[in-house]
Amino acid sequence: MTGKELKFDQLSLQQKRQDAANSYPGVWNKVVDDWNQSDAGNSAWLTYAANYLLLTNGVRWAIDPFSMSTRIRHIPQPNFLHDLQKLELVVLTHAHNDHLDLELIRAIAPLPIQWVVPADMVDQLLSKTSLTRNRMIIPVPGVKIEFRGLSLLPFDSLHFHRHGGVNETGYLTSFGDRSWLFPGDIRDINAARLPNFGRINGVFAHLWLGKACALLPEPPFLNDFCGFYNSLTPKKVVVTHLNEYGRDETELWTESHFEIVRHRFAEIAPSIQVEMALMGSRVSLA
Repeated sequence: MTGKELKFDQLSLQQKRQDAANSYPGVWNKVVDDWNQSDAGNSAWLTYAANYLLLTNGVRWAIDPFSMSTRIRHIPQPNFLHDLQKLELVVLTHAHNDHLDLELIRAIAPLPIQWVVPADMVDQLLSKTSLTRNRMIIPVPGVKIEFRGLSLLPFDSLHFHRHGGVNETGYLTSFGDRSWLFPGDIRDINAARLPNFGRINGVFAHLWLGKACALLPEPPFLNDFCGFYNSLTPKKVVVTHLNEYGRDETELWTESHFEIVRHRFAEIAPSIQVEMALMGSRVSLA
C-alpha cells in the first residue's frame, strides 16, 4: 500500500459483511412484501447491489434478480418460488456471478414467466436450469421487445476494458410516458459507442471508478464516470452497485465513493438529480 492509498480497516469490512448477512433475511422480506403488495406507481426495488424487482404500469418484472444468499455463504435462502410468484417477465444482462443467480432461476423456472436472455447466456441456462428455449426471447440490438405496455430496447453495452470483461446487453425501458435506462456494468467509458436514446427520465448507474482502485482517494475514472452519465442527459442518475460484499476491498464501492461522485456531479451538472440506492431501497421511476 502506498502513501496515496486510503487506509482500509479489514475488520470493518468483515463486520460490515457479517452485519449485512445477518440482516439480509429481513431486507429480502421487506423488499418482496412491498413489491408484491405495492400499487403506488412505477418503482424499482434492489434485492442486492444492482439487481432489480420492478413494477411498471401494473407489470411486475425483474432485471438480473438476485439474492445475497447466493453470493455470501451462511445466509438462509429465501423461498423464491413463493416470494416471486407474481413475476411476469425476467430480463437478464450478463453472466457475471453478482448478476446471474442460477439458484434463484432454478427455483422460479416452473412459474409462467417470459424470459429475455442474451444469446451468449442461452446455453448456460438450458444446461443448468429447467428453462426451455421456447420460453426465451433472445434480444437483438435495436429491435424493441414489447410486453404488456412495457417496451425494452436492447443494445450492446460497454462491459469490456483492458483488464477483460464479458458480453452484456443493456436496455432502454419505456412505459407510459416514462423512459429509464439500464446500461449495466459500464467499463468502456465512451458514450459515443451507445445508441442515441434521446431524452430520458433517468438512468441506473452501476458505480465503477477503475479496476482495483477503490482505495484511492480520487479513483482514476471519477471524471469519466460522471462525464459519461452526464452526456446521456438524464433528469436523474441513480447510483447503484454499492456494497457488493462478494468483492475485496480494492473493488468494493461504498457510500463514501458515492459522495465523491455526487460532489463532482454538483460541479459539472447541478441540474441533474443524483441519488444512491442501496440493497433494500425502493426507487421511484417517476
